[in-house]
Amino acid sequence: MGKITGVLMFILAIVSVLLFVGQNLMFGSVLWWFPEGISEHSKAIDDQFIRTLWVVGISFTAAQFALGYVVIRFGRKGDARAVYTHGSNKLEITWTTVTAAVFVILAIMGQRVWANLHLNAAADNAAKIEVVAQQFQWNFHYAGADGVFGKTEAKYIDDSALNFVGLDGILPLLT
Repeated sequence: MGKITGVLMFILAIVSVLLFVGQNLMFGSVLWWFPEGISEHSKAIDDQFIRTLWVVGISFTAAQFALGYVVIRFGRKGDARAVYTHGSNKLEITWTTVTAAVFVILAIMGQRVWANLHLNAAADNAAKIEVVAQQFQWNFHYAGADGVFGKTEAKYIDDSALNFVGLDGILPLLT
């Protein structure tokens, strides 16, 4: 039973890799399922996503092959019982350190993309939009033709009049 399980793990890993590579070859890009980027930051975000996808994919494949090997190599043999072994501290420290280093580096790279997106001022000609969040709803408040936002106060919020942001002086909607 151990050998069958190990072989199934190998097959799972190979099929996963083939599906990923096959989609890549079929559509010409790993990003075939992504919507078109409309932000100046979309390329950096997509690139970071692809780096993360590759690292996680390689880690998954390596782990599945290692697990399959261990199941086949050390699987149950007849009526043999499991025996406790202390293991190798050097090996455990090595694989833990390598794994931690890979994922910490990946996290630092992701933070660099996040910082470039969120810690830089918007361009001078960027459209300014105020957003009010409600449960199950986002309400957007745009500036007028003069580029100035209308006065808002909580006392003017009226969901029945569709004044979700509390805009002062809103005209009632005609139906």
